[in-house]
Amino acid sequence: YDISGICIAANEVGGDFFDYFWFDEKQGKFGIVLGDVSGKAMKAAMTAVMASGMISAEIADGSSISEVLRKANRILFPKTDREIFTAVCLCALDTRRKRFTFANAGLNKPLLKSRKGVTSLEAVGSTHPLGILRESKHRERVVQLHPGDVIVLQTDGIVEAQDRDRNQYGEERLNGLLEALDTRLHSARSIRDTIVRDVQRFSASAPQHDDMALVVIKVL
Repeated sequence: YDISGICIAANEVGGDFFDYFWFDEKQGKFGIVLGDVSGKAMKAAMTAVMASGMISAEIADGSSISEVLRKANRILFPKTDREIFTAVCLCALDTRRKRFTFANAGLNKPLLKSRKGVTSLEAVGSTHPLGILRESKHRERVVQLHPGDVIVLQTDGIVEAQDRDRNQYGEERLNGLLEALDTRLHSARSIRDTIVRDVQRFSASAPQHDDMALVVIKVL
């Protein structure tokens, strides 16, 4: 796999985050988490640090994706205000069988570009962000990958970026960009930077109103 991520905060600090880790000592499953805490600036950033730390701790304990989210949600629920919630997509890449396993707790749907085009990967089970409900069951979905496939994980700051007239960048524009881009000729970092440049070109001189985070995974 070729993987590249970036966070671009709307203020000095932000509530979007991503992290990488191994699920097992044998390094058979590589983990990626992308998150978006509601709100902005320091309050969102502190919650993001707490949520990321909880998820990392549960993964080190050997829990599955769904169990990690269940435990993190149970801890976050009493610790955050009701207006604060954490949208998270937690993923695992099987290094041998090229399988993408994920559970989505309220984040934008992952995009998969394959030979068939660009598709949104629907989650199964609950899709509530963490901290909304006391108990929430997020289930795992497994997608078989093939060499050349590209997965794009993104927070809503990408598709909800606005121009001066408050038009949004939108999912259709992002999908169209990926459809037109010959991803076979680009690294994960190049694809990531192409998306960021296109969003910034669209927004032009309009101020960034939300944090943005993006992780691109290319299957080799």
